[in-house]
Amino acid sequence: MAEENQNKKKTYQVRKECIKRKTMELSTLCDIKCCTIITSPQGELQTWPENLDAVKQVLNLYTKTLSPNKKANEELSEEEIDILTLVESKLDAVNNRIRYLENKNAGFVSNNKD
Repeated sequence: MAEENQNKKKTYQVRKECIKRKTMELSTLCDIKCCTIITSPQGELQTWPENLDAVKQVLNLYTKTLSPNKKANEELSEEEIDILTLVESKLDAVNNRIRYLENKNAGFVSNNKD
């Protein structure tokens, strides 16, 4: 059990740094504002960028763009629909990847127990 926890901690550290690095690359290469918020298994919060004002700026932009500030009878603009569609498709892709990795990890754990 202790070895499994050590493997999970190591995997978490490696993947966390990879996600932060990829976010930085995306921001730099595409000249966009983006952020990553990661909560560790112990509840520790980490962000990229580490400057919380920059994270708040991105979150405020996100909130303004996706918040339901329109009346019920108003239609979404084409740009808002595009953003929502993009976010939903990316969320589906992330969920599919999570399921794949969970299944892969479950197979790895069961193979190691044999």
